Formats: sequence, C-alpha cells, structure tokens
Amino acid sequence: MLSSCLHLVPMTVWFIQSLNCNSSCSFMGLKTLISSLNDFASLSSAESWDNVGLLVEPSPPQTINVLFLTNDLTEQVMEEALHKKAHLIFSYLPPIFLHIKPITWIVGIYSLHTAYDAAPQGLKNWLSKGLGEKNKDQPELY
Repeated sequence: MLSSCLHLVPMTVWFIQSLNCNSSCSFMGLKTLISSLNDFASLSSAESWDNVGLLVEPSPPQTINVLFLTNDLTEQVMEEALHKKAHLIFSYLPPIFLHIKPITWIVGIYSLHTAYDAAPQGLKNWLSKGLGEKNKDQPELY
C-alpha cells in the first residue's frame, strides 16, 4: 500500500520514495501512474475552467521513483523537490491555470484539482462525511 511508502518532508510536501512497496520495491512508470490517477479521479469530471492532468511532462518520460505531493506548488516546494531529485510533483492546485501546450522539463507536474473534488472518493465526499450521513433533506455540495 502507498501509505507504507509515505515520508513527511518538513512543512511542505509528502515524499514518496517508492510507488509500489512490494517486497522488491519496484517503481511505477509515468503512464501507469497517470492511468491509475485518472481511474481514481477522471479528468473529464474537472470543471471546464480548470487546468488538470499532466501539466509538465518529465523529459524523458521515466519511471517515477521519487514523487512529491503538495497542496500548492510554491517556489520553496519546487526547490525542495529539485533538491530531493523528484521525478514528478503531484500538486492538488494547478500551478498553471492557463490552458497551454504541453511543457517538458526534468520534473513532471500533475494536478487533479476539481477532478479530485468530484471523484466518488474525492474531497467533496470526504468533506460531506464530516457533516454526517447524507439524507434527502441535505443540499448537494458543489
């Protein structure tokens, strides 16, 4: 499970050294990881104004063995990711809101934002559970 691979890096991000923590601790290819993320939170569920998905493609495409998870990709987080030799940064909020042509760089950047919000086990579902069981009299959360 992924949880056994998570290491908290002080104040900024979650740091995953291995994405497949079986006994051999092999790593995950970029395409496989993106496919798994899209299975969890379909990009088609994102708001039309949102810029989600692979925003910056790592060049060359590679096996992801160092993944940074962050809520917001700031300059400080980027510096830390580069220092830790991250292959992919998973940022909840997209650092680029404009829909632009794909960018390539040494580190990839992926964002789910409103696609994650809308996923069946996503943020909206998690927040609504905190409000108690949903009944027919409760309003929809958007």
